[in-house]
Amino acid sequence: MAIRYARSLAHFEERCAVEEALALVEFLRAHPKGKISLATCTSMHAALLQVILAMRPPVTQLPADPLLAALIGAAATADLIPA
Repeated sequence: MAIRYARSLAHFEERCAVEEALALVEFLRAHPKGKISLATCTSMHAALLQVILAMRPPVTQLPADPLLAALIGAAATADLIPA
């Protein structure tokens, strides 16, 4: 899986595909204060971006890719929070 779940933090790793979207929704519903880390994410399917836009989880780390970081940064509910 490209998204690894640890307690209340979802770690996006490398290429994250559309198949991850439903699991992400379920995780965020089960963990209303859940956060996401995108530090090692290299790309993500638009469905995952839509989940992030809709559910607006706090982002602990942005990805290194500047375009992806800009998209996610625009979607973040607030400034980056500490992990």
